[in-house]
Amino acid sequence: LIRLLRPDRDGTLTKLDFIKSIDTVYKELRLLRASIANSAQIDYAFEHVVNFFFYFFLIVASVLILGFNLWSVIIAMNGFLFSFSFSFGAAASNWFEGLLLIFVRRAYDIGDRIATSHPASDTSPSGSSTWFVERITLFTTTVRFATTNEVATYSNGSLASLRIINANRSPKAIIYIDIKFGLEVPFAKIKIFQTAVENFVKSRPREWVALIGFRATRVEVDFGYIEYRILSQHREAWQNIGPILQSKADLASFCLEVTKKLGMRYESPPMPVTVSTSGTNFRGLLTDGEDDIDNVDQEGADQMGFNKSMSAADLQDVAALFEVRND
Repeated sequence: LIRLLRPDRDGTLTKLDFIKSIDTVYKELRLLRASIANSAQIDYAFEHVVNFFFYFFLIVASVLILGFNLWSVIIAMNGFLFSFSFSFGAAASNWFEGLLLIFVRRAYDIGDRIATSHPASDTSPSGSSTWFVERITLFTTTVRFATTNEVATYSNGSLASLRIINANRSPKAIIYIDIKFGLEVPFAKIKIFQTAVENFVKSRPREWVALIGFRATRVEVDFGYIEYRILSQHREAWQNIGPILQSKADLASFCLEVTKKLGMRYESPPMPVTVSTSGTNFRGLLTDGEDDIDNVDQEGADQMGFNKSMSAADLQDVAALFEVRND
């Protein structure tokens, strides 16, 4: 029941979460029913293929037993069969590869999200564009594009040589979020940020498994920032992409609010501008204005609380912005 309903860490379960869990079970039963019906159709079609070859060899054996010289007929038709093999040899090979894909490899089932790509090319680390499998036959596979609801048809032989990513067989999706901090941000404040993100993930056991990574991946001294990557593992498989994207958006928004709260937002430096003048009054204007600008920046930072010492416990009001309300 815990695996099915996924209550909170204190054992509570809201009505909305209970309905979502029951709806998930209902969808799995519907997919199982559709998969069984489609498998019955494939077995029926494969039975016709087996019966064709069986009766063909039965007729040949019967003719040979009756004493007819069948080989003379075959030799006479040799030229025709030879040209026939050139015409349909590639199609027969492609069809046989499709049969191996359906009966041996079994890369997908009805209702699965799949993404196809060439085996030599890398896939997107943020997830691939997927198609829903609607129907499978011995010759073709009918799919529907998840984004635009477009319907397409593949020949099974054309899919045999491709890399097929099955989202339904890819459990517990791992997502990442890149975030930039200025080089002047102290490491202690970054550790506070990491603790706040860990607490945010732990407080949502129905969405997240754990925060599995928080590391610096890029340092750009010329641009004045250091880039960190947040790696987190979701409860859902890539098959259920909607909740994954929503959880990722909430986590990214939470990280943005925490950076604003801690005064860690990175602002890219302005493009260099060269101003040349020989007037002493203009130089004095720039010199006198620098102190005023620094005072204004310091007062603004004090008013927004950027220069105050904070801890992860002080960020609970930010986490409260992302609480799910059941009103």
